[in-house]
Amino acid sequence: MTEIEFQPSGLASLRVARRVEALMPEAIAAVERHLGETVPPLTVVIAGRTGLATAQTLAAGWRTAGLGAAARYWWDCRQNAPEFLACTTVTRTDRIMIAFNSSQLRRRPEEIRATVVHEVVHAVQIGRPGRRGELQSELDHNLRIAEMPAGLRQVMEAVRAIEEAEAYRVEAALAPEAGEQSAFDRAAVLHRLLDAAARWDAAAEAAETGLVKAGAS
Repeated sequence: MTEIEFQPSGLASLRVARRVEALMPEAIAAVERHLGETVPPLTVVIAGRTGLATAQTLAAGWRTAGLGAAARYWWDCRQNAPEFLACTTVTRTDRIMIAFNSSQLRRRPEEIRATVVHEVVHAVQIGRPGRRGELQSELDHNLRIAEMPAGLRQVMEAVRAIEEAEAYRVEAALAPEAGEQSAFDRAAVLHRLLDAAARWDAAAEAAETGLVKAGAS
């Protein structure tokens, strides 16, 4: 059984937190059955804009980056928070963190179930062989601890687009009550797959250009 640690933040998050906590075991079981894969240990955070930024920065391992880099990362996370309902990220421990945006979900309670399913799929994806290490390398790049080549960053974006398509596909299968599923989800999946194909092409072109330059030097 997947180990879950819940971290609700603030009174305003409690209603969303109770709903997420009630839905999580069912969502984990459904996703595991659907994908035939196990959900790794989770830390589940339910918070508003500032709380999410703090949780993401702590999970990223701010001590490794130093105070200046961590402060920039925190600010970026806080600025991006209004744009998402939830996000799932690698941490410096064996756990994967799912962070739910209580400010958004309080206004859109009908989307909580689908969002929980969607993020549990992302947790499975991070737990796949090699993926955690790739995402930690990307995290090091974002914290300016280590540089990631541009071609590899494009490949990572392509993989992320494919993972988004998979998460939307599973969400549509397991939480169909979330809305106008039939047309909307097919369009969302198609859009993400086309985006992934474009990113793969860009990454391949960048890699080829790099090889040509290396051969010429």
